[in-house]
Amino acid sequence: MMIKRPRVAALALAVLACGGDRKAGTAAGTTAAASAAPTDPRAAIFVSKGCPQCHSISALGVKSPAEVGPDLTNAYSDVQNRFGVKLEEFLYNPTGTMQVVLSSSIQLTPAERDSIIKILTGLHEEREERAEQSTTPQS
Repeated sequence: MMIKRPRVAALALAVLACGGDRKAGTAAGTTAAASAAPTDPRAAIFVSKGCPQCHSISALGVKSPAEVGPDLTNAYSDVQNRFGVKLEEFLYNPTGTMQVVLSSSIQLTPAERDSIIKILTGLHEEREERAEQSTTPQS
């Protein structure tokens, strides 16, 4: 099976944009950490793994310089809507660009995946609670 050049180029670009060829101390890793400057401690794992190369996480104060991927603040529901699977399943068996990125340039241990799932699920729950409070009449 032959892969067409545009597809190979697009995958290569995605891998590089999302932290490919990123080693500790390189310009790409430094740029992600410097541009994010989050104050929420939950952001540390995302910044250390290079996620802000592609994704913002607005709820944690992380801003991507590229913003080529969706804001991970909404990942819990976004993954379900886009891919028809729960976040947990998607992060253990990703598809599309994230399959390439998570198999080649961003390596996550099972504990790191679980931490990311817990944080993203928590962000969803926080958003749901705020929405519920804003619709509940105050007495």
